[in-house]
Amino acid sequence: MHVLNQIATVRQKKRCLAPLAAGDVRSCFGMTEPHPGAGSDPAALRTTAVRADGGWIIDGHKRFTSGAVGAGFCVVMARTPAVDGSPEGATMFLVDMTNPGIRVGEAIHTVDRSIDGGHPHVHLEDCFVADDAVLGEVGLGFRYAQVRLGPARLTHCMRWLGLARRAHDIALDRAARRELFGGPIDSLGLAQHLIAESVIDIETSDAIITKTAALLHSDPKAGSAMSSVAKVHCSEAVFRVVDRAVQICGGDGVCDGLPLAQYLNEVRPFRIYDGSNETHRWAIARRASAGRSAAVQAGERYRGDAVVGRNGGS
Repeated sequence: MHVLNQIATVRQKKRCLAPLAAGDVRSCFGMTEPHPGAGSDPAALRTTAVRADGGWIIDGHKRFTSGAVGAGFCVVMARTPAVDGSPEGATMFLVDMTNPGIRVGEAIHTVDRSIDGGHPHVHLEDCFVADDAVLGEVGLGFRYAQVRLGPARLTHCMRWLGLARRAHDIALDRAARRELFGGPIDSLGLAQHLIAESVIDIETSDAIITKTAALLHSDPKAGSAMSSVAKVHCSEAVFRVVDRAVQICGGDGVCDGLPLAQYLNEVRPFRIYDGSNETHRWAIARRASAGRSAAVQAGERYRGDAVVGRNGGS
């Protein structure tokens, strides 16, 4: 919805955004491809779209197209040549799932189960779409993807933080009720350590989500960069919280009498989805190094191990 609101035409908003916002249809996003196609490296995009009379013909193979089963349309990312003054690059297309050239393929059975529509393969074979299916401008798809990715990462962080809070509540309730070695579990130092660590993970996640949301509103570029930090921190912190809750609940934590084991399954893939944490760490480090280099070039100088500013302050 965010991408459509930002870059769709009036006609596209009426056709796709309005029913999506009303909850009458669902959408999916066709980006990830089988190896060696696009995944953590979007530049490896192999799906292509070429000019045809009155439109475009798209060919490609997507996978992990979350929500594709039952979706009304797919935002497909495809590589396009330089045409009509537009640069070579990636382009977004709005493709109705009823289009005879698009086909939902084999399901991918993942450990998480909460996403309606699954994560199936999607095949585009001689898929013709009219010119008005182009979302935004031709060749600028990667730029538009950044519009989507920051808020998308943050919604994942918020959703899974809510799940972590629920897991923590379950653990607190169990620790207060169950007695062990002559007293409630929450009176034991080892359990208190687990509880305290989970509170710290929850509160730091909440804080970075709040900061990222504010940046996305005031400075979208900085917010998108900070969303990488939020994604890495929250995905790992949330998993730790749920894992500690399982530990506090003992044998019941790994049984289906409590939802904690399934919670673990739901949150574990978050370290891979929307870019692996390793890829985000690589990008975070590159931005940090580039930012420091720019600051040095702007006038700072080094003196031994200390950094001295223009005014001489250390």
